[in-house]
Amino acid sequence: MDVFFIGVGDACDPQHGNTSIHIKTCNGVNILFDCGFSVPHSYFAFADDPEQLDLVWVSHFHGDHFFGLPLLFLRFWEMERKKPLLITGQSGVADKVLTAMDLAFPGFRPKLCYELQFQEIEPGNTRMLSGLTCQSVQTDHSERNLGILIDDGEKNFYYSGDGRPTRHVAELIRDCDFAVHEAFRLDEEVHHHGSITGCLKLAGQSNIRHLALVHLDRAFRREESVTISKMLEVNSAVILPERGTQLSI
Repeated sequence: MDVFFIGVGDACDPQHGNTSIHIKTCNGVNILFDCGFSVPHSYFAFADDPEQLDLVWVSHFHGDHFFGLPLLFLRFWEMERKKPLLITGQSGVADKVLTAMDLAFPGFRPKLCYELQFQEIEPGNTRMLSGLTCQSVQTDHSERNLGILIDDGEKNFYYSGDGRPTRHVAELIRDCDFAVHEAFRLDEEVHHHGSITGCLKLAGQSNIRHLALVHLDRAFRREESVTISKMLEVNSAVILPERGTQLSI
């Protein structure tokens, strides 16, 4: 499984961009996890094949996680994409995404030369999509947010979106091969957001083999870089990726 960090920052981070992850699964499925304001330009800087992307996951409806979709769709139209694009997320994902498209580019949606397909994945329901087993779980966030676990038959991958992990998260991702989790600050002083200490505790409880911390508050990441580095030095399974980091698991 190949993992590319398109962005790893918070909503307003000019250096690290909005958090968005692209993976290519072991069975060859290309997935984009979240697509905020800054994501499309960064995505097309590394992906020049309009047919490559198979599936987009939308964790929740804050702008830094899905307002980049209209530009993504427009650019695929310019590139003459033909293959349908599957958009997945919680209940209501189709209405939210299509409304954003109509607001961004009024009257343009009927001109698309490829089909937008939608699939809802709610907690408690397992979906089989493109040979992948997909399960979602609700986190503790100010806007309803779903994390998602993807299993391709060889590896499994968890993406949290935003929010603190709950006991349901810990149960779902036990023995996970690779997890990407929001860690806004050092401790849980910001309501409805994850933290570095909380993520390290989660990694131990759930036996996560590899953990990447993303969506750090930009000022905290800059001002507390020494403290963060020291914490991660003693946790070899935990990384703090930058925009553009690539790895294989």
